[in-house]
Amino acid sequence: MFWLPTFRETLILPRTARDIYQRLSVSTSVKPFVQPDESELLFNGWVKEDRLRISLRLRRANYYIPLVIGQIEESSTGCILLIQYKLFPSTRLLLQLWTIFIVLGAAMGFYQTHNVYVLLGAAAILGTIYFITWSNFKIHLNTTREAIHRIIA
Repeated sequence: MFWLPTFRETLILPRTARDIYQRLSVSTSVKPFVQPDESELLFNGWVKEDRLRISLRLRRANYYIPLVIGQIEESSTGCILLIQYKLFPSTRLLLQLWTIFIVLGAAMGFYQTHNVYVLLGAAAILGTIYFITWSNFKIHLNTTREAIHRIIA
């Protein structure tokens, strides 16, 4: 869906795919939140030989943190890392659900009152929700990208 935040990036790296895999897997944990007795790992999720699905580790839940879905491909001079950053499925579902709820509510309100301000109010609410979502996603996208670039550099 084009109105949901997403970002794609292709990194051509001089290191081998095995080296990138090891760097990412060493800094990734399967536990979703930072544990008090654990060393500081940057990501949670999983990293396999040719694929990854990670996100930044947090101390508390954050709905706008990007989910990083990637693929590692070997090349003759290094490797290619194809990365897609997107919202978590639960956040996307809630955003789509609220969009449908607000649109249906506006349609019913307009049908009953024949007042254009009901539609304008609903459009303003949806615009605000999507502006907040995009803004927060971009903020956390930059943090996530910097962490990934720091690990694989």
